[in-house]
This record gives sequence, structure tokens and C-alpha cells, in this order.
Amino acid sequence: MLVVLNKIDAMMIIVDDFLHGTPPSRIVGGTVLVSYLGLKIISVGTEFYCQLRNRGVLRVVFEAAKLLPILNHFVSREKAKLIAKLDKDLRKKIAANPLRIVELPFDGLSSREILSEADFRRAKDTGQLMKSSKMSGAVYMADHEHCDLLCSIYSSFVHANPLHADAFPSVTRMEAEVVSMTASLLGGCSATNPGVCGLMTSGGTESILTAIRATRDYMRATRHIRRPEMIVAVSAHAAVYKAAEYFNIQIVRVPVDKNFRMDADATARAIRKNTILIYASAPGYPHGTVDPVEKLAALAKKNGVCLHVDACLGGFVLPFIPSSKQSPLPKFDFRAPGVTSLSVDTHKYGLSQKGSSVVLYASSLLRQYQYTAVMDWSGGLYISPSQPGSRSGGLIAQTWASLLHLGRNGYKVMTEKICSAAARLRAGISQIRGLQVLGSDVTMVVAWGSTDPLLDIYVVNDIMITKGWHLSVLHTPAALHMCITPANLERVPELLSDLREAVDEARNSNDEGISGGKAPIYGLAGALPDRDLVGDILKDVQDLMLKHV
Repeated sequence: MLVVLNKIDAMMIIVDDFLHGTPPSRIVGGTVLVSYLGLKIISVGTEFYCQLRNRGVLRVVFEAAKLLPILNHFVSREKAKLIAKLDKDLRKKIAANPLRIVELPFDGLSSREILSEADFRRAKDTGQLMKSSKMSGAVYMADHEHCDLLCSIYSSFVHANPLHADAFPSVTRMEAEVVSMTASLLGGCSATNPGVCGLMTSGGTESILTAIRATRDYMRATRHIRRPEMIVAVSAHAAVYKAAEYFNIQIVRVPVDKNFRMDADATARAIRKNTILIYASAPGYPHGTVDPVEKLAALAKKNGVCLHVDACLGGFVLPFIPSSKQSPLPKFDFRAPGVTSLSVDTHKYGLSQKGSSVVLYASSLLRQYQYTAVMDWSGGLYISPSQPGSRSGGLIAQTWASLLHLGRNGYKVMTEKICSAAARLRAGISQIRGLQVLGSDVTMVVAWGSTDPLLDIYVVNDIMITKGWHLSVLHTPAALHMCITPANLERVPELLSDLREAVDEARNSNDEGISGGKAPIYGLAGALPDRDLVGDILKDVQDLMLKHV
């Protein structure tokens, strides 16, 4: 220590000798300038490090490389070619009839004319959805009596709006009861978690966004975190990226394990002083696997951060899996200490109509950060519990009716059928040469990929489309999945038969695949190392889809 002090003293003498005779104003000015430049260099270096950490080396390198005029011109030209081809393909698919309405008619049409026009347009939609659906997920209801009941209840309350609770107390009470009934399935409203509460939303994405925004504001108020980060698995639902963009939250991605579950060890290493939230899935959309919520909740509690569980798919299925002769799943809801919020879609396996979902919180304190209060508005005092102001009382009422109509036993029977169909599908796919089931949890989602380098799973999907199937397409790894619902579970044998034929056809197809198929696009998107370019292409494609409807 003495040696270090002596060296510092010697350096100070050298500096004093060097600055001897220099005006004090220059010393002060130079100090300020050097300090400013130093802070600037540190700031730029920190920002560059954050870019490398959060976006990866390749994305940063590609972004810098595209600033070169030659490369920028080449990329723009090739992207324009791809978009022009997609534009041409979409134009071919545009129906000549009906003519697109582009402005309001001068005189209103009669009820008969409107009903006729609506029937004509509906005829172009995918048909035979109840009990004979060939779509992955999307359509969940298979009981016509149940559907008719919900439609009748909806029409009875279509005028109601919970924003005006004093005028429509019926739907306000119904919403509270929907929340309580849902919470009772997920470890809430019990002796150990009496504080669990929530609200209804328009769907899973709004539930997720609402919980994340409330968490951000709560952690800012209680932990003073101004540059928030949330930890998500690479398999987390895309809604987390929307939330990150909307609410200025930095996403920290962690890998999944060999069973496609969120890696708890990687999550522990990713927790930092700015972490506000760990995001878990039960199950995850891509592969139907349930993240290790108990471990993640313990991590969250230990580090003083929040944990959100995305149970949008599993909220009305997982609670009944133990009683449906499947191996009991670990705790995934409020029974796991450390879970602070949870989202569950009533319009999926709750079997209500679109769009209806529930967001739950471990306490009303956290829920309050979902509210918006305006005290100094010329329109008066204003308080709103959700992102929308006015909401459909009809949607709330039909959700309430759905839960009451099915009851616990109804959801138990549904779960038994779904898990049985999923098990049959997993077993059947395992018998098809060249295919491999991904993930080990037997839930409603069954995912599979190709083990044969010569078998393009995206070409298989194109062939399945020609057979009327609408499967979900996955990336990293390339795969397909089928989300089993009451509406499609009876078609599992047909799915397996068509899948076997599609695999054989794909092996015998030429290198170009199926004419007009999407395999080249999916293959390109998966192979391009520049993910920002893929994002730009997706935005252009979305423009085309909105244009050519």
C-alpha cells in the first residue's frame, strides 16, 4: 500500500511540474473537456456493449455493413424482387367478387341486402369448423348448443358497457365473477392466496401487455428502476416483443433446454439490477412445453423481481391434467410462491367467443398499476382500469355464461379428450420415418420436425395445405405444430394419414417444392443471418396482406 501511495505522489509531482505556469482557467477548462470526452467515450462504449449483448454481434455487424452504399443497394434490390413476387402471387388470389367497398354508400342498403352480402362473403371462409376443423388452434368450440347459448347471451347484453358501472351493474358483477372463477382454478381465491385479483381483457396479447406495463410501473415506483429489463425464453410468445416496443423495456433472451423449456440456470445468470420481470409460459406456444415455473418463481422471489406466467393456452387445461390420467405437472400458477401475475384466455379453452381473456395479479397493489387516473382533466375526474375505456358488456356476459355452462366437470372432460388426442398424435408422428416429436410435455400442442436432411418440413407443410390443413409453422428449429382443440381432435387420424402421404410426396418432389408454396419464404427467413432484414420483409408482407384483401 505504501508503495502505491509513493507512486501516486511521484506522479502528482510530475503533473505539477508539467502544469507549472499554466493559467488556472486553462487547467479548469482542460479538466472539463477531458471529463466530458471521457464520459462520452464511456457512454458510447456502454451503448455499444448493450447493443452487442442484447442484439448479438451478427446483427450489429450487419447493421453497420448495410450503411455501405453498394451493399445497401444490393439488399434493397433483392428485397424489392422478393416483395414484387409476393405481390404478384397475392394479386392472383384476390377474389374478383365481391367488389371491394371503398367508400360509404349514399343511401343505406336494406337489411336483406346486407344479410345476403354477408352470407356471400362468409361462404369464402374456411368451413366445417365445429368438430371437423383442420386448423391448428384458432377454433375451439365444438358444441352448437353451447355456441347458441353464448350468442343469445351476447345479444342480450350487447348494449352494456362496464365503463358505466352504475348504469350496467350486471356486467360489472359478471366480470368480477369471471375473474374469481378463473382465479379459483389457478391457486387464487384460496386460504393461501386470498389477494389474487384481476380484470378481463380483449385477448391474450392485451392481458400480457397489461401485466407487463403494470409490472414496469410497480418496479419503477418501488425499486426506482428507470431502464427496465425483462428476461424471456427464446420460445416466449411474440407479445413480449410488442410489450418491449410499447413500454420501452429491454428484452434479455435466454435459451431453452433440450426439452424446449426455459433454462432456469441461464435465467439466474441473466438477472441484473435492472431486471423487473421473468416471463414464463405454461405451456409455450411453439412446442407445448411447460417452463419450470417453481424454479423460476423461487429465483424471482430471491432477487426481488416479478414473475409473469403466460397461461393463455393452458389456464383451462393444465389444472385438469392430473385428473385426466396424465403425470401431474409441477406447480405453474399462484400456488408457486413468487408468481406475481398470470394471463389466461377464456376465448381459447375457456370456450367463450373471441375476444375474451383474464389477467390476474397476486395482489390488488400490483393491479393498481394497471389503472389510469386523471385528476386535472376538464372533463372531470377520470379513472379507467384497462387500456380501452369502453368495453363490450356482451363479451363479458357470454364469457360468464361459458364458464357456468361447462363447470369444472365440463373442462375435465374436455381436457381428457384433448390429452388423449395429443398422445395419439405424438405416437403416430413418432412412427413416421423422418419425423421427430419435439418437447416431452403432453399438452394440447404437438410439435414435430424433420430428422432427414433431405426432407424439408416446410415443403411438407405446403403439401398439407393442399390437403386443406392449416398447421402452425415454427422456426429455430424448423418445425410444424398442431394445437389440439375440441373442434379438431376428431380429425387426428386423418391428420396422421395425410401427414404420412405428405412426407412421401415431399421426398419425391423436385428441389423447387410445391408451386406457389411458402417453403422458399420460410426457408429464406430461417437462413438469413440478418434478422433486421427479415423484420423489414415481414413489414412489407404485412402491407401487402392489408392491401390485397
